[in-house]
Amino acid sequence: MKTLSKEKQEVIASQMVLKSRDIDMIMMNTLDGTMPKEYVLDGLMFYQASDGGFQGGLYIDNYNTNTSVYQIYEAFRLLYMAGFSSNDIKNEMFFNIVNRACNYLYNRADFNNNKWYANTKTNDDFAHAKIFSFTKENEELLGYHPTAAIFGYTLLFNNPTKAYYKKALKFSEILIDDILNDRVSFNKYEMKSFNIFYKIIKDLGLFSDKINKLEEKLILKAEEIVTNDFSNEECIRPLNVSLYLESEKLNNLKNDELDFIIDNIKSHGLWDHIGTWGYNNYPEEDSAMIKWVGAESVNNYYLLKINGRLD
Repeated sequence: MKTLSKEKQEVIASQMVLKSRDIDMIMMNTLDGTMPKEYVLDGLMFYQASDGGFQGGLYIDNYNTNTSVYQIYEAFRLLYMAGFSSNDIKNEMFFNIVNRACNYLYNRADFNNNKWYANTKTNDDFAHAKIFSFTKENEELLGYHPTAAIFGYTLLFNNPTKAYYKKALKFSEILIDDILNDRVSFNKYEMKSFNIFYKIIKDLGLFSDKINKLEEKLILKAEEIVTNDFSNEECIRPLNVSLYLESEKLNNLKNDELDFIIDNIKSHGLWDHIGTWGYNNYPEEDSAMIKWVGAESVNNYYLLKINGRLD
């Protein structure tokens, strides 16, 4: 089993200062223990809009300066990676970030068929990857992504007495029934969200009567779609769709991908992003790829850390 040496970790830390956005440097310093997680809150405040949502390219492939559900998902994802939960609700900044974002989601954002549409019309007024175009095709392709993950994050970040928690709990039961009754597509986007949703509700001890069936279904579907051509941007990565799912096949593929990550640190000391915007409409894609160096390095470091691959 390959591991990331301490020497390479030191290089990563030094290169992050030179090649990453503030939020990515804060995330890396939080993950490696050199900075308290509370600094992540300061980093996220830069991206929180007056309506409580998130915007401004927090997720790099969408330059929209208006709130979108996907940007809220990205903020919640970073909070989760940093280790925040309802245990931190007494932190005023954390409470305000979560409360304002949930207020936007559950009271203002369009919600139909038990889903938020990840994109917003104004995405098309700004540079963005093809998946963020406001189209019916993308709505169907994304499906329950990132809605399912947001349900999980809502349950994790809020106390059970909160209205947002109660709404997320109700919507989660519908989601689980949709999954168990094959009313979803189980593509790489939805499976990414189902994966984190499953992890959170399991850790919280919720839906104990359905969790085993949910796990069995997700393992089955993950095994059907995962691929191992890790250098291909079309690869359906086991660490994306089955990070918290356990089976012999999935575990072997996840270990192979972790080895691939370790082997593919670039000469500049960090990782490059594997992927494109899907078309050549915007010159901003070039600057996005530069920004991805820091964000991708955070994501890879996190995966190596939680899987015990750091020396």
